[in-house]
Formats: sequence, structure tokens, C-alpha cells
Amino acid sequence: MRRFESEVRTMIELAAKTLCSGCAACRAACPRGAIAMKADSEGFLYPEIDAKACISCGKCRRVCPVLNRLQPREPLAVYAARANDTVLRLASSSGGLFSLLARQTLAKGGVVFGAAWDYATHTVKIVSARNEGELAALRGSKYVQADVGVAYEEARAALQKGTPVLYSGTPCQIAALNRFLGRPQANLLTVEVICHAAPSPLAFRKYAAQREREAGSPITRIFSRSKKCSWKRFAMSLAFHAKDIAYLKPASDDTFLRGFLAELYNRTSCHACSVRELRSGADITLADYWNVHQKFPAMDDDKGVSAVLANTEKGAVAFAAIQADCTVAASDFADIRRTNLAVYRSSPPHPRRGLFFAQIAQTDDFDALVVRLLRPTLKARIRRLGGRILRKLGLRRPAA
Repeated sequence: MRRFESEVRTMIELAAKTLCSGCAACRAACPRGAIAMKADSEGFLYPEIDAKACISCGKCRRVCPVLNRLQPREPLAVYAARANDTVLRLASSSGGLFSLLARQTLAKGGVVFGAAWDYATHTVKIVSARNEGELAALRGSKYVQADVGVAYEEARAALQKGTPVLYSGTPCQIAALNRFLGRPQANLLTVEVICHAAPSPLAFRKYAAQREREAGSPITRIFSRSKKCSWKRFAMSLAFHAKDIAYLKPASDDTFLRGFLAELYNRTSCHACSVRELRSGADITLADYWNVHQKFPAMDDDKGVSAVLANTEKGAVAFAAIQADCTVAASDFADIRRTNLAVYRSSPPHPRRGLFFAQIAQTDDFDALVVRLLRPTLKARIRRLGGRILRKLGLRRPAA
């Protein structure tokens, strides 16, 4: 009788695909290993349930951040901060604060989790670091959705041994980890970044393959937020096995960054993100302090300044412990919201997003496809021309 009941049991349902962030908490929580993360035609990972293995226990639903939406929060304190070590800042996306926090954890014999490039596959994976050498791979923004793998389970195992853990990631990953662990952890510090959106791994692989064909050499280093031009005018920087070849283009000229910022191939759920407004439960939120030149001009040397949001007492204590190595100024949440809209608002997808994914599999010329799809439509060009004419005639005020 039990066998028959198992065969006719209704398989459990997860969040709708359009809302699923790919955080993989459901896979990690399943006691029967019935859930696997599989890439769809756009290159994004989604959970697939093995109906024969599923026992409908409901653990996957209980850990899902989308199905268990948290309340918005406000930080306890907000700061502008930059590491005093200029070399560290130049190797970081913003002000070098992640590395300072991570070093505190490593100094206690702890482990740090974060995103690192896998250059063999042109993908991003969540890995752990236990020393300064391994920490270097976790620095810098990676504008590709990461494969979490078994990082949640590894973090839990470390915590169960009493090992201090710093887990860094996007808000959906932090929310997933907290749901997976189920209760507060004294030895866990969670650090999230304000996330614009997660671009398609398929799109990046196509882009990287084109760069390697042009160079005739494999990529050995990727820095999506190089400061060789400047912090505010960041660039894509690629190094190749052939040491005499390098690639450096500002975001305005690099096709991958242009498509990412234009919402051409970002994950569908990011356009209706369920964990904005600091809902993830992260102890600390880090971002670029884009308004520093107006708010704190003395701090702005165009090498990177971080916005630091201490969301919990634990986060405030962790930040206080590194302030001797920083230049810090107290700020307010309203200023961060003004220049980091992604903290509370999702952007709509590009109107040609569907066309991109319909055509990317059939072409190896990533650049040409992106340039063509980002070209303004005839309707948009006419609207823009009409606006210029009206402004010349004095019938419309220029934008403020």
C-alpha cells in the first residue's frame, strides 16, 4: 500500500519559473537529493525535481526565499568607507571593504565564501577561501550568475564545527543561506552586495569565446570592473595566456557590459526581485558610493569608495573591527537610495530580450548581435528627434 501511495503522490511545486532566482536553496535542503539545478535554453540554472525520488516533505518550499518573502528593512547605520591600502582598493570593485572583513574572519581561523571565476568554463562558482592567497579570487564583481554548487552545505558543516564563516553573495543567495540554515548562527557573518541583476552565463560564454578567437589565446584573467580607466568609468579587462595580448574597454564600449546594463540578457526574476529593500537578512550590505564626490568630496580620489550598510548588531561590530584600516564617514540611507536604485527597485527587461535569446544560439558573433539589438528602434529615433525639435522651439524644457 505504501508503494502505491508513493507512486500517486502529487509532486511538490516550487516557485514559478519567472520568479525563481536560481538560489538553489531547494536543492540543498532536499533530504532525498531529488532536486538538481539544470540550465535552460538561456543558460540560467533552475531546479528540476525527480518525481520518483520526491517524498513531498515540503522542505524545498520552506527554504525558498520567493515563497517565504521577508519584510523590508532599514540599516542600523550607513557609512562611506575606503580601505587605506590603495593597492587593495585598485584590486577591488569599490573601496576594498569585503577584503578587510574577510581578513578578520581568516585571522580567526575561519573560512570565507564568495564568487570566483572558473576560467576553463568561463563560468562563476561559489568557492571557499581559507588564506590570503585563495581570497584574491573572490575579489571583484563577477557579472555572471554564479553556480552555488554545495556552498550552503559546506558553510553549514564549517559552522557545526565552530569555524567562523563569512558568506558573501547576492541578496538572493544570502536569503537562501539563511533559510537553509534555519536559525541564527553566532559564528556566521553574511555580506551581500547591492545587486543590479544576474546576466546569463550563456551570454558570457559566447562573449568570452569571441574574445578568445580574436586573441588566438585562452583567457586567464577577467576583471569586470577594472579601474585602469577610473573607478567611475569602469572597464572590462581581460588577460590572455599570450602575455603580449590584453583587452580593455570601458563599459560604454564593451558589448557584454553594454548588454548587461541595458537588461538585454539578465535573469527574468531579477526584473521582479523578491529580496530588494534589504530583505535578505544580510548583516552587512556593500555597494559603490557613487555620490561620494558630492557628499564627501575629500574622500573621492576616483579609486573606489564603498557604501557600507550595517544592518544588524553583528554587522555593526564586524565593521567597527576594521575601521582602523579604513577612512570612514557616517552617512544616511536616503543618500544611498538616491544613487543605488537597485537597493529597492528592479529594472524592466530590454524590449528585445526575447530576440537575443532566440538568436544567440545560432551565431558566434556576439558583438554584432548585441550592437544590432541595442540600436534604437525607428520609433525611438523619431521620438528622440521630436524631443530635440520641441526643445529648440522652446516648447519643452531640457532634462534637469
